[in-house]
Amino acid sequence: MIRYTLIRTVWVFIILVTVLTINFILLKNAPEFPPPDQEQRDIYYNRQVSDGFMTIVLERDAETIGNIRRALLGDTEAYTLVRNARYVDEGDQFRIYKPVPLINQYFFWVRNIVTDWNWGYSTRVQPNVPVWNVLSSRIPVTVRLNIVALFFYIPIGFALGIIAALRKNTLTDNLISLGVMIFISLPSFVIMTFLVLIFGYTLGWLPTQFPAADVTGSIRYTALILPVFGLSFGAIASLTRTSRAELTEVLTSEFLLLARTKGLTQTQAVLRHALRNSMVPLVPGIIGSFVGLLSGSVIIELIYSIPGTGRIFIRAMTQNNYDYNLILGITAFYTIVSLFAILLVDLSYGIVDPRIRMGARK
Repeated sequence: MIRYTLIRTVWVFIILVTVLTINFILLKNAPEFPPPDQEQRDIYYNRQVSDGFMTIVLERDAETIGNIRRALLGDTEAYTLVRNARYVDEGDQFRIYKPVPLINQYFFWVRNIVTDWNWGYSTRVQPNVPVWNVLSSRIPVTVRLNIVALFFYIPIGFALGIIAALRKNTLTDNLISLGVMIFISLPSFVIMTFLVLIFGYTLGWLPTQFPAADVTGSIRYTALILPVFGLSFGAIASLTRTSRAELTEVLTSEFLLLARTKGLTQTQAVLRHALRNSMVPLVPGIIGSFVGLLSGSVIIELIYSIPGTGRIFIRAMTQNNYDYNLILGITAFYTIVSLFAILLVDLSYGIVDPRIRMGARK
């Protein structure tokens, strides 16, 4: 088991590096969007030089300077000369910021992360603020929201699935199955929109948007109700359907019939045997569903004005306002969470059912 865990951890690291490398290459080849303010832009390019991504070249040749000036006026032929350069006019010379080769940028980027935990600087959302500083105040909000939703939907989904399985083909089972079909078909952002319209604007029972960071009191807790519900309805439906199917199959198995013939009541047979066996495929699904909650919270954070990673990710992806360093940092966060969730899924099989030995040789 230890050997298997170490191997899986190494593969998680390899996949993480591969995903981030591909994203880095794609984003570095995309059109650049430096800070719009001139002062912020100068700070940004000087920092690009200090981080190793660009070099400064002083151009004094009169003909080249003339071509650069024409490029600045929109001469496309001349622009091809300096399309990869960022320039500062200093009278009789130009200070040109030229990107270093992409492979060199990649190694400088990795070095900055490993040595200084420097993921780069935001260019548009919060110009020249370190990406980690932008995310450090938002990651806890997103994680707290999704963990609360996780602990909310798990007992409800299990309970409804058990009730539906024990009362199979009755009115109760049919009503639960109908609700499952409805809520599993509706996207979380649609449910969230209806919840805000009904309980926020129409009835006025709950806040219509997430409070600011400096607001105190009970509203800090009541503001979590709507987004947690918005995230949970689909997850409850999915868990109910899966748990009902698994428990129904176990209830009709031969070993459970044998337990009943030995004198166990239905309640004893279900609690001692049926639930344990139906948990084997359910627990990995629950862990994996946390990743689904994270992806669903991206849109819900935008709808409810929650200051989490999802909302700022959408903002960094706004057309003609791209913030590539921030996009790369948020992508790293979601990738790390997803990969470790997959690792926990693999390890959970052996925990739920000790008969399963992951990675064992024949």
